[in-house]
Amino acid sequence: MDDKSGALFKNEDECFRIAEQILDHYERVLGKGCSLELMQFSENRIYRVKDAAGNDRAVLRLCRPFYHTADELRAEIRWLSKIHRDPVSQSLTVPVPIADDCGRDLSVWPGGGGNQYYGVMFGYLSGTLLEDMPLDQQRSWFGRIGEAAAILHRQVRGWPGADDLRRFHWTYETMAGEHAEWGDWRRTPSLTARMRDVLAAADGLIRRNLEGYGMSRKKYGLIHGDLRPSNLLTEKDRLKIIDFDDCGYGWYIQDLAASLSFMETQDIVPQLAAEWLAGYETVTKLEPEDKRMIPTFIMMRRLQLLAWVTSRGDFDAAASRIPQDDFAAGTAELAERYVNGGLGGM
Repeated sequence: MDDKSGALFKNEDECFRIAEQILDHYERVLGKGCSLELMQFSENRIYRVKDAAGNDRAVLRLCRPFYHTADELRAEIRWLSKIHRDPVSQSLTVPVPIADDCGRDLSVWPGGGGNQYYGVMFGYLSGTLLEDMPLDQQRSWFGRIGEAAAILHRQVRGWPGADDLRRFHWTYETMAGEHAEWGDWRRTPSLTARMRDVLAAADGLIRRNLEGYGMSRKKYGLIHGDLRPSNLLTEKDRLKIIDFDDCGYGWYIQDLAASLSFMETQDIVPQLAAEWLAGYETVTKLEPEDKRMIPTFIMMRRLQLLAWVTSRGDFDAAASRIPQDDFAAGTAELAERYVNGGLGGM
């Protein structure tokens, strides 16, 4: 994300005005008198759509400029629609894309300074964010998360069109390389010389392990990519998956690493990972080499998150709440454990 897109997207009034103009094109579909309420400002601006009676009706995502192309967003919509129709994955609860009064599932709107905005409308999903629960209570859901991930992966493996979507490839280069999508972890200002050395050692080990693991179709394909507690809703005994904004191509076991985002240094992580794997293997069995790669994917995800915290901290509301110095120190500690043979028994 460059400075121009950050400045434009930070203009709350402009973004709200554009969101209202997009909503105007849903009068017949959603009903007259709907209103908007900002729910979240992080990678995107997320607005709750309420009907005239004040009931939750839909969710409008105003997308961060320059992050996705129109084709990439339509690919996300296509996958969500396929998940709903496919008998393999119909048991999952995911957002339903809603087309506007003219049948368009993607809104394209000009903004200030020649910028272009994209908006996607989804049906509203009720529930409590998993991340709002105490960590020990989240544990009971991790088996369900693993099961849901396996269902998604099974659906993808059986869908010929899954290889044709225009989405990111989440590889070493795009996650931890010098030109990664979320920034370069090497530019973290609070890193000491010792931290840089241990992170560089971890980085090299990640690359070697990935080269040995390979990218066969059994291991690598379309994934959610951000299957963490902030993107999961719970309601009674139901788990609901939201925010497919980072879906793309990656190693399937990356979805486990994403589920452990921001908690990688917690003592409970091995237990959470074990629950996740147990749930996953009720649907699809993993090979021993897949399980051996778990620490590598956890470490690579942590480097990606370190870059995100650093690059978004002065702009993104979520990133700004994470102390960069503490996160960098924790990442270096994790890296030292990783290069010395393991992460918490995994």
